[in-house]
Amino acid sequence: MYRLMQALETKTFLGSLVMVIAYVSNSMHEVFVILAAFMVLDYITGIICGLVKNNGFNYKKGIRGALKKLSYLILILVTILVEFLIKYLTENTGFDIKIENSITMAVYIYLIGTEGLSIIQNLIILGIPVPPFMIKLFGW
Repeated sequence: MYRLMQALETKTFLGSLVMVIAYVSNSMHEVFVILAAFMVLDYITGIICGLVKNNGFNYKKGIRGALKKLSYLILILVTILVEFLIKYLTENTGFDIKIENSITMAVYIYLIGTEGLSIIQNLIILGIPVPPFMIKLFGW
């Protein structure tokens, strides 16, 4: 009996995991790729700022920056899962709310804005002439 329950629990877990992965992969599209590019660019410009302005790379700041980017990915995953939960609960209660990745998209856009602002700030620190409309675009 124990083996049967253990097998059932394993299958339930694996089935749930496959469902979550399928839903998450459907939520990661072009805007996610743009966010990933902004995250990489922000990290690179941050390292360059550290090398140029602080006379060297600060390992602790570099690790902290990488962990911050990882935390963004955790936020995105939580958002996708909450969106899935809302969709699941509303469909099973007779309500049909079409959110279609709108919450996740809002988080993507917010994070792109945050990363864009940081990139612009890093470029200004490096003495790169940034057009005023780009500065306004990212709200600085």
